[in-house]
Amino acid sequence: MMIKKVLLLAAALATSSFATWDYFSLLQNNQGSVKAGLYYDMDDDWSQMGLKVGARMNLAPQLELSLQGFGYQLWGEEDCKDCEEGGSGLRDLTIGARFALDPELYFFLDFNLPIGKDKKTGLGRTPPSKKELFLYFGAQHTQAIESIKGAAYGAEAGVFWGFEHHGLERGLEIRLGGEFDYTLPTAPVTLLLGGQIWFRLFESEYKDKDLHDDWSQQYKIWIGADFAVNNQISIKGKVIARSQDLKTKNFTDERAGQRIEMEGDATGFTVDVEFKF
Repeated sequence: MMIKKVLLLAAALATSSFATWDYFSLLQNNQGSVKAGLYYDMDDDWSQMGLKVGARMNLAPQLELSLQGFGYQLWGEEDCKDCEEGGSGLRDLTIGARFALDPELYFFLDFNLPIGKDKKTGLGRTPPSKKELFLYFGAQHTQAIESIKGAAYGAEAGVFWGFEHHGLERGLEIRLGGEFDYTLPTAPVTLLLGGQIWFRLFESEYKDKDLHDDWSQQYKIWIGADFAVNNQISIKGKVIARSQDLKTKNFTDERAGQRIEMEGDATGFTVDVEFKF
């Protein structure tokens, strides 16, 4: 049975992924899951849409491994007079691990491989890849809320460390997030509400010159629902809104126009189907 599960996971990993899978408990008893979903974001004349797939596996009572973020972007573009259609291509792949110190406290590590398409190849296009090799590590805490039957929360605090690429090096970032879930007593539906805050603590650099973007911030909130079709299959949908406050400074030298975005401003949605085996 274990060999069969590993083979199923290996087949899924060829087409998978996401990042810090979620804020809640690890899978148990050598269980695995695969996930496939659709995402859409828009802001004024810009929009993007694509497919994401992922997989995770419980390899030991305290250890879960995952592949995340991989998929295919259908488009990423602005609708303007001189802009070109496009922005399609493969996305990056993130390899993740979560280790349970106890049933409620986890350590995590995500490692991003920038294997996706990273060239804009036209005015207004948004490439699927961020071109960035990075580590994201930290801790998570999750717990049922005893005073509210069916309610639980998960929280995360992490450090985002991006490595130099194309002369750009991101300043170190602190990322905080949390989610509140409530499972209805009369239906297999879980309602969820969550948010994230990012802070860029140090200045980014372009060719060893400061970009003065320290204390840039990113905010994101989401609401959604998770419907359990049965014990193996669930469908989750979320509506997401995010806002970026990127500190910038005008330059007269070669740094002009160089900047490292966070997630930016947008509203959108995601829909995922997860199958556990």
